[in-house]
Amino acid sequence: MFDFISIGAATTDIFLKSPSLLENKRFLSLKKSSKNEVTESLICSGGGATNSATTFSRLGFKTTLISLIGDDPLSEYIKRDLIKEKISQEFLVVSKNDQTDFSLVLVSSNGTRSILTSRGSSRLGSKDIPWDRLKTKWLYLTSLEGNLPLLEELIGFSKENNIKISLNPGLRELKQRRQLLPLLKHLDFLLLNRQEAEILVNINYKNSSFYDKLRSLSPIVAVTNGRFGAKILTPKETLFSPIINIHPNDETGAGDAFGSAFVAGLMKNLSLDQCLSWAIHNSGSVVSALGAKTGILNLKQILDVTKIK
Repeated sequence: MFDFISIGAATTDIFLKSPSLLENKRFLSLKKSSKNEVTESLICSGGGATNSATTFSRLGFKTTLISLIGDDPLSEYIKRDLIKEKISQEFLVVSKNDQTDFSLVLVSSNGTRSILTSRGSSRLGSKDIPWDRLKTKWLYLTSLEGNLPLLEELIGFSKENNIKISLNPGLRELKQRRQLLPLLKHLDFLLLNRQEAEILVNINYKNSSFYDKLRSLSPIVAVTNGRFGAKILTPKETLFSPIINIHPNDETGAGDAFGSAFVAGLMKNLSLDQCLSWAIHNSGSVVSALGAKTGILNLKQILDVTKIK
């Protein structure tokens, strides 16, 4: 029996910081035909499934993930990190005819980043899920690369087996919003950033009905808004927290850190206020360091910074 099974993307991420990156309000750019120095770099695993699983494991939960990787050198970075983080690999799916997804992350001096991603040709399907061995208390779903039939199947399985379920949908799911919306009421927790929320409800966040539309979708909805903090919405209340790190080094993985820490708090039977505190501190720590996992807090650290016993 696992406490958490994370399902979704596993990637190899290559992070680069360079003073040669030119910044304005809309673009990060490099001069054409130039050679530039790199001041910081990191190669590590990434993707919503490995990032969230790392939070769960560091917080002391028995954790595994279901992700698709290739049989190539890039996959070794993922396997290495899973071993380091004590995350079970028993459900990892290796496709011998595909390459592991990877991302090149260009990070600016103020922590904003632009990401170039190469996706493999395959995506998780129902055949990749070990249904008869899916023994867990929570399913934590990240992007399924638009596979809504699989999402519906996972939701149905969770309800039949008394498993709680969380979703942080990817863009390919959100582009099918009409098919996605009816499924959300069956979730226990829904995580969105502001832009994702706007796509889902088809309303600008400045509209007075924006948050009311969102709170009706799932029992608990989290909406993160970058440096403007985050809100937790339920049918009866709205909670808000500002960010705690105003000088980010790299914003990659902030959403994964927020959502997984919040759900970990629910597993610990914390109040929604306390869950929000766990989430905002974990994401604040993550953006203080290069990479999506470097700053993830362990249980002692998160208890120390949140003062929650």
